Amino acid sequence: FHQGYIITATTGQCKLYFKKRKSVKLWTLDGYLALAVLYCWCLVVVPAIIPPMKPESLKRARYSAVTTASSSPLRDVAERSLKKRIGGAVMILLCFIAIGAVGFCWIEPGYTWLDGLYMTVITISTVGYEVVGGHLTQAGKIWSIFVIAGGLVLLTIVGTQIAALVVEGQLQGFIGRRQLNRKIAALRGHVIVCGYGRMGGRVARELSASGRDVVVIDNTAERTAAAEQAGMMFVMGDAQEEDVLAAAGLEHASILVAVLSDDPENLFVTLSARQENPDLLIISRAQEAASQSKLKRAGADRVVCPQIIGANRMSDVVLRPAMVDFVEMAHSGVDLEMDQLLLGGNSSLVGKTLAELELPRRAGAHVVAVRHADGKTNYRPDHRLKLAEGDNLILVGRVGAAEAVEQMQEED
Repeated sequence: FHQGYIITATTGQCKLYFKKRKSVKLWTLDGYLALAVLYCWCLVVVPAIIPPMKPESLKRARYSAVTTASSSPLRDVAERSLKKRIGGAVMILLCFIAIGAVGFCWIEPGYTWLDGLYMTVITISTVGYEVVGGHLTQAGKIWSIFVIAGGLVLLTIVGTQIAALVVEGQLQGFIGRRQLNRKIAALRGHVIVCGYGRMGGRVARELSASGRDVVVIDNTAERTAAAEQAGMMFVMGDAQEEDVLAAAGLEHASILVAVLSDDPENLFVTLSARQENPDLLIISRAQEAASQSKLKRAGADRVVCPQIIGANRMSDVVLRPAMVDFVEMAHSGVDLEMDQLLLGGNSSLVGKTLAELELPRRAGAHVVAVRHADGKTNYRPDHRLKLAEGDNLILVGRVGAAEAVEQMQEED
């Protein structure tokens, strides 16, 4: 056993090389035995050092999303998987190279640290460059056998892990996750929807269709996969955890919609979100009517109870069907549109009366109500009403009337 023998055996050329030797059968047999030992070693060592991921872990890693590029303390599941499967093997390989270099320096007289490192690298890589000093001592040859065997096993481990990641698609998913994290970190004034069930999915799709930036938070791979297919940004994790909310850009969000499965979860999300962002508009769902007051005390600006809304809607269909048809038509925007417009400090509408603006003639919109900055609402605004900064106009008109009024607001 010496360096040339092992290199030749592992490259499948042992017969060609050892025809120059007298003991052809013995050396060839030993060469294949060495390969058999290495193969068995790989079968035992690879699963022991880095066990394969379970199907559930692969599925979770593909759709996991719980960290921004470098700001969130919560690690992405895919990132942890990559570090576990590749990082561990690479660290062991580097340590092995260092041990090999130390061994060569200690065994071979006159070797420097660079010589030891050089010998270790060319031995592991089996490139066959010239040996430092022209030859190795008997101890050096034995050490080379150890370095070659261990290096080949470790290189096999690293290569296997990288190939497995590429085949599984996890590496591609990790890169895509990084890009998505950067997009979420750059958002400003977006909407966070906690829960992508039947109601949360409908809310997210409606907001996304209207042009709003939406980030979905859910803790199941199937729902985050559905959000991804719908073209939405998503974070996989428990919305009750502050790190997950931070990963969704809570600090820079303008609205949070909590539509989780039960009231205690929505309550906890509301408390956490209000503490992290006092200026955030929080809309929460209440499964039970008794939970509405608790959610408001926790910091929710609006609480929606589907039971109460559904009951009111059904009674309105019985008692006031024409009104229900009008509202539905306005909501769908087929022939009639209802919208709101907030007047900012730079709005050209501020300081003018409704009569001066002539909104019905110029934009085809009628102001049916005005909500002032102090929270009071004028449901019968007079044409002499002068608009002020912070007023919220409730508009009814033909389709596109709200956009026309908004263009008027931007005019000098």
